[in-house]
Amino acid sequence: MTDQQGSAADGNRLFVMSGNTVAALTVLRPADDRPTEFRHNSTHRRTGNPKVKRRTKHITLWTTLTAALLGITAYVAEPTVRDHLVARDVCDGAVPKSVVNQLTPDDVHLKESKARRIPGLGSYTCTLTVKARENDARDWPLLRMEAYTGADDQDREMRVSFPQFGTEYHEALPGGLPGFVDRLQNIVLRVPCRGDGAPDALLTRVSVARDALHGVPGAAYRAAASFTDAAARRLGCDTAPLKVTGAAARAALADPAARDDDKAPVRSVPVPDAARTACGWAATAGLPHADQWTVTAKGRPTSMTATCALTGPDPETQTVTLHAWYGDWGTRFLSRGSSSAVRDPMTAITRCDGTRANFSLTTAHDAAKHGIDDKLRERLLRAFVKDQMARAEHCADQPEFTP
Repeated sequence: MTDQQGSAADGNRLFVMSGNTVAALTVLRPADDRPTEFRHNSTHRRTGNPKVKRRTKHITLWTTLTAALLGITAYVAEPTVRDHLVARDVCDGAVPKSVVNQLTPDDVHLKESKARRIPGLGSYTCTLTVKARENDARDWPLLRMEAYTGADDQDREMRVSFPQFGTEYHEALPGGLPGFVDRLQNIVLRVPCRGDGAPDALLTRVSVARDALHGVPGAAYRAAASFTDAAARRLGCDTAPLKVTGAAARAALADPAARDDDKAPVRSVPVPDAARTACGWAATAGLPHADQWTVTAKGRPTSMTATCALTGPDPETQTVTLHAWYGDWGTRFLSRGSSSAVRDPMTAITRCDGTRANFSLTTAHDAAKHGIDDKLRERLLRAFVKDQMARAEHCADQPEFTP
């Protein structure tokens, strides 16, 4: 702590500085009512009056103590004040302060928020960093958020979530939000852009630190939705604001890669009861002995992926899985051979809402020997594609099938 003392026209000022905090106190001089001729007379100076000297000494003592107390208070309060200042300006104010507070652990303090926008590249990024705790090796990011309008950037981000098969762990976002939580527990959203000259779509990825308070209902999803809305405005993507309501407002951040024992069981229903699921088409697809089969539905067109998994009496041989990937990034999953130019059998493509929609059917090994022949597989694939196109928006009339 450093004290600096200076003079003003109407009194003495005492400055106390701690870190970035400065406290200023003014000590007023007692009024001097003596005639002018006595004020500068050396024989009547106040400094020579013992009573005045004691009074001045007491004022100086109390002023110093008060200033010291203010300095100590400012020093103690500084981290909390900084938390408030940083929290209200995350991503240029894009993420609400209340959401930041909900995600921040009690034992950390915010350090800074840095945002960067590159309009020519269609990118906007933002990172919220917290200060290292006693046992932390360094400062670490509580939130890392990225947004892209370029197709190559979006494809790169989707490869992070689906590096190989397009079936890696992921869960559709709750409450109808357009995206999913991937195997790394990142929130990925994709919204279409409207208007002439606008990019086709905006894709955002929001990474929430493992030590963040994931369990606060809806907090992680509100952060992701708020950032996506702000990124759309900054990158010229005209789109409707996202609403975090219903299940999304009540849900903790999902963890698709968690151990099965730590997750709620995936609910399967008998195929005859599939009408109340996102795989309702299976109930009327002509599956032999349908009452002995179950179906599990995951995802939807707005979540960028959708899956219907059919399981027969013998799970080892009687399984049929149908996948949908919405976006050009999903094209690579239709060609698993050496040539990416040739699509695999039992695949289909079309366009929905201005982007490519990709569909695939896979079966267990030797499934044909157990009643799942090519004719049945093609019928199931066509039923699945027809249903997905009805659920998506603005799809082409005739999809292209590779039998």
